[in-house]
Amino acid sequence: MTQYHGNKSFQSEFSDSEILHKVSEITSPQPQVCECETQDDRLWSAIPHIVWKTKADGWATYFCQGWEEYTGVPAAAALGFGYLAQIHPEDRPRLLGSSHSSKFPPPSYEILFRLRTREGTYRWNRARATPANLDSQEVLEWVGTYSEIDPIQKTPAEPEFLSHQVPLEDNFTAKNLCEARTVWDAEHELHAIDRFTNLLSQRAGSLGKLLQGIADATVEAIAGAEFCLVALLDYDCSGLKLSAVGGTENFGEGKTPHVQNKLLWKAFATGESVLLQSECGDGDGLLPAAACAAAIESEPSGRLGVLAIGNGKDCGAIDTHTQQLLAVMGKQAAIAINNTLAIEKLKKQEQLLDLQNELLIRQQEELENQGRRIQQQKLQLLEAAKLKSQFLGIMSHELRTPMNSIIGFSQLLLRQHKQLLTPQQTEMVGRILHNGKNLLLLINDILDLSKIESGGTELKIEKFHLGHLVMDVAREFGNQATDKNVAMSVSVCLQDQLIVNDKLRLRQILVNLVSNAVKFTHEGSIYIEVRELNCDRLMITVRDTGIGICEQDIPHIFDKFHQGDQSTTRKYPGTGLGLAICASLVKRIDGTITAESQPKKGSTFRIQFPRKVYPKKLTG
Repeated sequence: MTQYHGNKSFQSEFSDSEILHKVSEITSPQPQVCECETQDDRLWSAIPHIVWKTKADGWATYFCQGWEEYTGVPAAAALGFGYLAQIHPEDRPRLLGSSHSSKFPPPSYEILFRLRTREGTYRWNRARATPANLDSQEVLEWVGTYSEIDPIQKTPAEPEFLSHQVPLEDNFTAKNLCEARTVWDAEHELHAIDRFTNLLSQRAGSLGKLLQGIADATVEAIAGAEFCLVALLDYDCSGLKLSAVGGTENFGEGKTPHVQNKLLWKAFATGESVLLQSECGDGDGLLPAAACAAAIESEPSGRLGVLAIGNGKDCGAIDTHTQQLLAVMGKQAAIAINNTLAIEKLKKQEQLLDLQNELLIRQQEELENQGRRIQQQKLQLLEAAKLKSQFLGIMSHELRTPMNSIIGFSQLLLRQHKQLLTPQQTEMVGRILHNGKNLLLLINDILDLSKIESGGTELKIEKFHLGHLVMDVAREFGNQATDKNVAMSVSVCLQDQLIVNDKLRLRQILVNLVSNAVKFTHEGSIYIEVRELNCDRLMITVRDTGIGICEQDIPHIFDKFHQGDQSTTRKYPGTGLGLAICASLVKRIDGTITAESQPKKGSTFRIQFPRKVYPKKLTG
């Protein structure tokens, strides 16, 4: 046996073999009223009236779809005596009283009453009903229709209205007393359902509070109930788990009411309310003399669990009316539980969204901080680059002055070598002069780059003969090419040889390209071509058959200080600034420079630029 502690389980008088039922072992629930659409449902839905069925006491068992369309209330909520909530309070006794008759065969009846629409207003309707079992001596079930009467008859005069009613007597007979009692019971049950719904709405804060509220409200709403159990389906173990107990104040401390497990499982498995009555309880009220269980289910939520009540001493305290009332409460409880679960799910989703929003805000703040740090680092790098350029410019200028002196004195000594120098000294001074010139070229490159980056140089635009400029550069390196046994040729194909450009900067570009071609070509030829692309743009091509450039180095050849061989023992000396300076100067004259090369086959450089350039400052 299992003892109840803290709303975790419930005790039973049955053996363990009778208790341990699993949901998988229970037969599928039976179809409920209004749960599935039959052929009759489809037929009745086509009738332009509200079709309904009730038991002899007025307990509704069916409403067609027209009910919900007219009143706005789901048909499931109108079952039992739920439909009375939509009937005008003054018309409820007449409507329920019309369903009782002692005549045989039972006659049909017709009555006018006020029915509340989905807009909240009452409108006059005519109720027509006929017994569903004409062969019986008593009415077991009524079937009928509600139909809104003609607009002209919406507010009939009182005498005309009373002519449609069942005759009322001033003094009740015994038959009328029974009928009045049935009406009073229906009204009482309706008030109990309303009170139950109101209590649930006050406890809808959380699922735990709601379940306890269902148990307490059920005991409060049903007069004969001394306790109430709420057992929900436990999806982890596929069993029913006790979730709340109401009415514990009716028992001594440490005592717990008992309900048969079979009663609970039968109500859950079939979906129908189950009533159990015995001659007497156990004296302490723990073993109920009467108990009733109904499924907690609704159309949107499905079957969630079982609602059970019991009375420990009075076996007549719980009857069929209580059974029907508990079934309605089970449906209301299912709706409340489903709504609470949906609200809790929505709250969890909102909390998750809040956490995600908070995380996104933090990430955005971090990105903004990173952006500010990157911007600060960028400014620091720009400042450092500016200082570097200034330093290189100053150092280059300071180095070039003594280097010019060294070159000048070396040239002076070489002119007087016959009188003052021996052959060995003449060779040494020649080396000084050669190395001094090489070093001066490096210093000039660094100085030029620093000037370009600092933005302190302006273009000096002038009109000059482009063919003469190209030929002068070719002659400057002609002797070096001849010494290496490399042929050099020049082709100038221009209709108009005069252009407007910075002659000094364009010459510097050609010197860098031709000097590189001579430097890296040991056999073959060097070809310089000048031609017109159109009337406004020109192209200069410098092609050689030298050592070439590796494919992976081509994208970087115009980068500063980049060389194919970065080692200190490289065969070809230099700073790696020549092509970088060329690219910067070509850009300043609105031109473009491209390179094509293959190792051991040579390289080709092409410069495209406008025939006329307008003055502007060189900026980094």
